Amino acid sequence: MTNFKIPTESEFIEADGTRYAYRKFGTQDGIPVVFLVHFRGTMENWDPNMIEPIANTRPVILFDNKGVGETDGQTPTTIAEMAQDAGTFIKALGLTQVDILGFSIGGMVAQELALQEGKLVRRIIMAGTAPKSGINPDPEIFERMNRHGGNAEDALNDFMFFFYRPTETSKSAGMASLQRIINQKKVESSDQVQQAQLQAIANWAQPKTNNGYDWLQNIKQPVLVTNGINDVMVPTKNSYILTEHLPKAQLIIYPDSGHGHLFQFPELFAENVNSFLNSTSL
Repeated sequence: MTNFKIPTESEFIEADGTRYAYRKFGTQDGIPVVFLVHFRGTMENWDPNMIEPIANTRPVILFDNKGVGETDGQTPTTIAEMAQDAGTFIKALGLTQVDILGFSIGGMVAQELALQEGKLVRRIIMAGTAPKSGINPDPEIFERMNRHGGNAEDALNDFMFFFYRPTETSKSAGMASLQRIINQKKVESSDQVQQAQLQAIANWAQPKTNNGYDWLQNIKQPVLVTNGINDVMVPTKNSYILTEHLPKAQLIIYPDSGHGHLFQFPELFAENVNSFLNSTSL
């Protein structure tokens, strides 16, 4: 089996006035899986140990959505607009069917994309994410996400707090994953991305007064929902809500882990993703 490595240089495609940066690799045949990254992340924020086993079995597309990383423009302030931009990019590549893997805010975008482009999306992985009007973290968590400045040690401590549990096993695996990501990282997101995404998340989290989570019934695609046993950033209860209300959902909860479960267990997560995408059930 060929071992595909993540390209270090991006390709570009223009659509609706935006020049999107992306990296496509993996097998030539099969339905591509498009990755939607977490809060403030770029396409360089995926752990290669998780990405490469998936690329060994199917085409993989990493990209920066509008305003993020190497893609120009301004990041919008709603999840719906982010989903529209993602759909614009995917269709600009000439693709008619894709699988979607959305992590954190990327999972929120995945939900909207499935509603907007139902025929385009075949299967979805929603990792560490929440439905609209889902269970919110403590206000202190959101405030810490909004923090500016600080030194490298503060940034590291924040990242480890948000993504991993305070056990030695979780922290050790988290640091190893972070080092792999840092080794490939060249481009950071701007302050505009942070503020726009925070506004979008806040709007997404506003409580709904009618029909609760009934709208999730409109997402007809098979969905794999994943999270760590104790996600402090997007509380794990959200994953149970998604699984309960999505008509074709299954749930995997990883032990001794939190928001960054897919990076703490990159090979196992990739195995679970491949099994789900290859499945003919659901």
